[in-house]
Amino acid sequence: MRVKLQLVICHDEGHEETVTDVITLTKHNQRIEHLGLSLAESKQLLSTLQRHLLQQQVDTFLDARSTCPDCGTPLTLKAHGSRSFRTLFGTLKVYSPRLEHCDCTRRKTSSFRPLSALLTEPVPRNCCIWKPSGPLWCPTG
Repeated sequence: MRVKLQLVICHDEGHEETVTDVITLTKHNQRIEHLGLSLAESKQLLSTLQRHLLQQQVDTFLDARSTCPDCGTPLTLKAHGSRSFRTLFGTLKVYSPRLEHCDCTRRKTSSFRPLSALLTEPVPRNCCIWKPSGPLWCPTG
């Protein structure tokens, strides 16, 4: 049998926007070791799901910050870039543009990377094992 898993992203408004094929597996059922997911299949599934979900979350975050908060004018792209982010399933690279501030309000800098406000640490705190004195273990990518 073939098993096809898809990720469907539904925005807060309720409409489905993105359907992504996550993984297609060919599964047999003739022996006990064929039943369920293998460790390799589950790692591949979770890694692929993490990559798609993270990218969608980053894109949504960046879309909300692509216009001037004061006047609503679309901000100009100054430079392309990427940022590494460590997860339990490996290190992922995400798009991190540098945008120019709008001229409507005086700012301390002429440009900024919106993603820096979200990715304040290289590893999210929920991916680490904590003890009272600090992290006991964090993924290294």
